[in-house]
Amino acid sequence: MNASDIRHRFPGVRDGWARFDGPAGTQMVDVAIRAMSDWAANGSNANNGGSFTAANDCDALMTRTRNVIAQLFNADPTGVCLGANMTTMTLAFTRAVAKMLKPGDRVVGTRLDHDANISPWRIACEMSGAEHVLAPFNAETGVLEPSAVIDLINDRTVWVAVTGASNLLGTAPHLAPIIRAAHDAGARVFVDAVHLAVHQPIDVAALGCDVLACSPYKWYGPHAGVLCIEPNLLNELPVAKVRPANNIGPSRFETGTPNFEGIAAVEAAARFLIEENMASVMQHESRVFEPLLHGLLETPGVHVWGIPTLDGRAPTVAFTIDGYSPSHIAQALAADRIAVWAGHSYAVEAVDQLGLTESGGVVRAGVVRYVNDDDVTRLLNSVRALASHR
Repeated sequence: MNASDIRHRFPGVRDGWARFDGPAGTQMVDVAIRAMSDWAANGSNANNGGSFTAANDCDALMTRTRNVIAQLFNADPTGVCLGANMTTMTLAFTRAVAKMLKPGDRVVGTRLDHDANISPWRIACEMSGAEHVLAPFNAETGVLEPSAVIDLINDRTVWVAVTGASNLLGTAPHLAPIIRAAHDAGARVFVDAVHLAVHQPIDVAALGCDVLACSPYKWYGPHAGVLCIEPNLLNELPVAKVRPANNIGPSRFETGTPNFEGIAAVEAAARFLIEENMASVMQHESRVFEPLLHGLLETPGVHVWGIPTLDGRAPTVAFTIDGYSPSHIAQALAADRIAVWAGHSYAVEAVDQLGLTESGGVVRAGVVRYVNDDDVTRLLNSVRALASHR
């Protein structure tokens, strides 16, 4: 399996750009594009719960999509909730959690996380009077040691919110001991897997987390969000909903009419990942990413922030070049038709701990399934040209 076998499946990469912008959103795979278009055109657009064919099609779509997502992540389909995006769904989830928190309770998070797994919990704690504390990571290595989180878990801890992989540095923390320690203390665990799901196999049942969140638009699908919630917890949450909505099951968390055409594309993207085999995807991405990481590490004037090896990380790298702001680097690379991101990428706590807030953060480049060796060569050549003229 190589990138030339798969690039034709992604119409969005046919324009000649080297697309290292995947951490903020990937290009849609062909089957997801077709599924969305076909749904909009085939007459099935209706709503749930009717007696006619199109309404039955909507019901069947929701069931199929929950089942295929459950298969992808080895989760319980009766806890698979579909929504607008991870941030919106997490804000709604934590607003419900806030009603169950009380003064003196503790919520533990990390400074490695995207702000979508920090601010919603902070707001919930402010609403309830609970305490919100954040575990630091090692700024020199980019590693979040499990002990940094575990040391903050006490008998007052109700929730632990932790990332599956940093969207900025690529760090993939060892989750098992964190989850075990949280459960031993009687706390529940929320895992932000937005940056992990596109890169590595995920087994919710084996992890034992209570909630897993991800965004299909970061695994070749449409702009949408997914929460895999432990079913008993889902049914207990005091969620905000309209009276006709179901009182149990995922639909109680899915406010309003579902985005059926988007959900059709989510189903197709999830099936694509299952067919590709996430272990094989991980192997391919590591092979493409290795020369990128090593090339940046070996270029004079370039500073790589985070883990300098392939171990314990996703294929995303954050770097700076001496003498240039991250925004200038991103603009220079864009002039060479290379897409990267510059700034904090919503990982505001991580950039602050690295001491890079005032200097504009980092440049972020990520490898996904359609990035190939030629793309890596182009990026390295452009970075080296910049670094040589600093």
